[in-house]
Amino acid sequence: MKLAIFLSTLLLFLPIAIGETKIFSGNVLTGTDKVIDEGTFRFTYDEQSNKVFVQTPAGGLIVENGACKPNAVFRVCINRANFSHKNITTYVYYYEVNADIYKLTGSLSATSKATPDTLLQGELSELAITISNPTDFEITGIAFNYDIINFTVIEAKGCELGGSKLAWQGSLQSKYDRTCTARIIAEKEGAYSLAGNLSYFNGFEAENKTTDTLKIKVLPKQLKASYLINKGIEVKSPFYVNISLHNIHSSENIEASATIKLPAHVSLLKDIPAFSKEAKVLKRRSTLKPGDILNYSLYMEALSEGKEPIDYRIDYTIKGISDALENKTFILIPADAELPASEAKISQEPANNIIINKTAADAIQTSQAMDSNKTIEAEIEPENKTAAIIAEKPMPKSMVKWILIFVAAAFAAFLAVLFIVNRIQKSKPEIKLEKEEIKQIEQLQAKPGQPTLEKAEQAPQQEAPKQPKAKKKSK
Repeated sequence: MKLAIFLSTLLLFLPIAIGETKIFSGNVLTGTDKVIDEGTFRFTYDEQSNKVFVQTPAGGLIVENGACKPNAVFRVCINRANFSHKNITTYVYYYEVNADIYKLTGSLSATSKATPDTLLQGELSELAITISNPTDFEITGIAFNYDIINFTVIEAKGCELGGSKLAWQGSLQSKYDRTCTARIIAEKEGAYSLAGNLSYFNGFEAENKTTDTLKIKVLPKQLKASYLINKGIEVKSPFYVNISLHNIHSSENIEASATIKLPAHVSLLKDIPAFSKEAKVLKRRSTLKPGDILNYSLYMEALSEGKEPIDYRIDYTIKGISDALENKTFILIPADAELPASEAKISQEPANNIIINKTAADAIQTSQAMDSNKTIEAEIEPENKTAAIIAEKPMPKSMVKWILIFVAAAFAAFLAVLFIVNRIQKSKPEIKLEKEEIKQIEQLQAKPGQPTLEKAEQAPQQEAPKQPKAKKKSK
């Protein structure tokens, strides 16, 4: 008995659970027309049987007070019916009926899902769109199309593929689904919203609706590369080219292989232990963990002008997807050089300016300081403390020339001062010797009792006040 009551209740509320739409809830007056959802409804109440006759756009229903009843399109629930007033002219009784009205049509739905929905460029995703008919009747005249622009479709099942759209037409029995699947590949980074259109005949009228929106995010390239070179490069003047690689992915490793081809007129002055070298080609393989930054510096010299560039290529793999970054740097291009059209754009800016190649729309929008990431085998100058490496600038030849002249002048002045001081020091003993000889001669010539020259010189200063008395004694 309890099981029967439970099943009856479940069947009663099942239409609500499968997605019907409530289009009205409130009071209506019997004997009058009520426009609901662009349709006209009319209620009549029989007090003796305690039932309400409901005229709907899809046909009539007799519903007991306190019960619900559906037809092919609507489900009507009568909550209560109370006396309102009596027309004294026509002797017609009017009642206020509280009702809830649900529309069973329009419940055809389409849901979509992408696995995964955050992709790398070139990564494959499985797209599935499911059209469901939860109603108790067949829905016919279904026309479905789904726009998948900005993606490449590898394979489609359950729907026809036409250009950048999936399409299907047909009908669905009650409680049936139709699923369309497609394998798609993201081409460019960005945030995309996929949606489709669904139209059908619900047994009462034609309906059109938009499917739910599916959001897919395509990440930028996960290996960032920057290249920096000295300004003012001259022939036979050493210069640096600094290169930085950064894995910006949060959870995936990157296997990278760097190849650097040097032109004939550029020489590598210092070998880099981490690179293998074959003639003019440098190679290195490395693994960058999430967040890792790899820096290295090339110390080179231009032997002459030349038309060939320094050619960089970094081939890498992430999540099984292969990609490559390329850059060309021209060093001391002759004025009359004619470059291929494909390389002319690269060389529009003088080759001795800083050249940076980054593979993201926005920049290492998100690049962090070096000390916040692990650095792998950095062959870089001490000044390089950020992911953007600052190259060391060699001193111009003109400045070297003036420095040498200044040093030579300062050294000559020092030698002159040293020579003068030396001469002064050598002349002092000769002066002392002459004074000693004069003193000895004066001592020999002086008579007994007479002061020496030295005393004579001192006497006037010491005995000056006594000279008048000496003159009186002589008289």
